[in-house]
Amino acid sequence: MLAILVFTKASTFVFFVVPILIMGLADSFESGALEAWLADYLISRGREEDLENELRKTYITIILGNIIGAVSISYLYKINSVLPFIISSILFGIAAFVICCFVKESLNSHTFENNDNNIVTKIKSSYSLIKSEKFLLFLAISCFLFSIGLDGIERFYQTFLKSKNFSIFLISNVYIISSFVSILFMLCQTKFFNVKSNPLLLVGLIETFMFLSVLLSAIINVAFSSFIFIVLFFTLEITIRPLLQSYLNKNINSDIRATTLSFFQLVEAVGEIFAGIGIGYIMKIVGLDYGIVISGIFILMAGLIVFRILFNKEKGLF
Repeated sequence: MLAILVFTKASTFVFFVVPILIMGLADSFESGALEAWLADYLISRGREEDLENELRKTYITIILGNIIGAVSISYLYKINSVLPFIISSILFGIAAFVICCFVKESLNSHTFENNDNNIVTKIKSSYSLIKSEKFLLFLAISCFLFSIGLDGIERFYQTFLKSKNFSIFLISNVYIISSFVSILFMLCQTKFFNVKSNPLLLVGLIETFMFLSVLLSAIINVAFSSFIFIVLFFTLEITIRPLLQSYLNKNINSDIRATTLSFFQLVEAVGEIFAGIGIGYIMKIVGLDYGIVISGIFILMAGLIVFRILFNKEKGLF
């Protein structure tokens, strides 16, 4: 909230960079904490089997908020260019008030008394867990490759669809359309999803279908078909997160759950940095269509690693 308010007064480079750094730190502190809180709350109450559906409901509400923001921001900006920032800061302030006043700790007090709360110890424990549990290590590598491919496609999909002569209106609203489709899909999952299904299997299948949708969008030159496959890609990307978070939370101890989940967020952020440096250069050399496919190949490799994890676990190798 404070960072956004400072941002509205930015008139120098320093005042521009400082709020961005603050928001980055805030996002880093929050990353992993939301899912860890929900997992601790449900597991401590014997409702572990509800974790995936509850995560899905959480993401649905977040997506709805994103849709409302995406629809309203252009109108607010026309009224006053600073107004979207002010409203954002107010909403963050309300969220902070609600969390501080009404959201309780999900872990019992004795859990904190019996654990070493030293952050360095927790970071070391998280690193040791990922290093010793090979399936988590391979899953981290998968997340790294996935973030490279996803960031590459997110950076260039507008240019790609524009090259297919698609309307600017639909290109600019592809996220909104994908979000609506994702909400409908996740609502159906929440109602009909079989809790005995393996989340990792679905993650691998979704990543495979994401690659196929990108491949088909690049091969087919008809604008409408390309747009449909891109929408399918972003729809699948949104629905994959609750599956992955559910699997991770069920396989990580509560005392280092948030720290370990943050490590996975760190891995994804590093992948985005690699994508920002390399994918654009690759597309410049090989062309936009091939560059999109190369991004998709990174996602396919992530899916193949997930299938490898499943194979090794079935064989008792992990």
